[in-house]
Amino acid sequence: MHLIENEFEQKLLHELPPHARDIGLDLVSTRSLGELLVMLDENQVDKELLSVKKVPASLWEPILRAALLAKTTYFLPNSELSQEEILFLIKAACMSSGYPLPEHSLAEIIELTEEDMPVFHRWLLQLTKNLQEKRA
Repeated sequence: MHLIENEFEQKLLHELPPHARDIGLDLVSTRSLGELLVMLDENQVDKELLSVKKVPASLWEPILRAALLAKTTYFLPNSELSQEEILFLIKAACMSSGYPLPEHSLAEIIELTEEDMPVFHRWLLQLTKNLQEKRA
């Protein structure tokens, strides 16, 4: 039985070796979005967490990026989100997916993710639509 009910982007998690994926999924379910962002920003390897599963430190950043993408796309797009919250989620997800803004345009990211990251693609389309509605 899965405790997480919403669909979220798992591509980056699935690219990890199984023991590293376990850590990523644990981070998604136990850490807040803010905590994950701070962990990525500080880039201080949690050696204790990695040692439990015998994961090399070189996988720490990919684990964090995978967890961050999963966590951001777990947030359901809805009309209650403010423009600032929508932009924050979009920027965090794009950065963690490997397509940071403004290095890539939203249109480009939407096109690039259609086949490889379908959940992120649909999520991004919906959030972009919500953002446009807020601006209108």
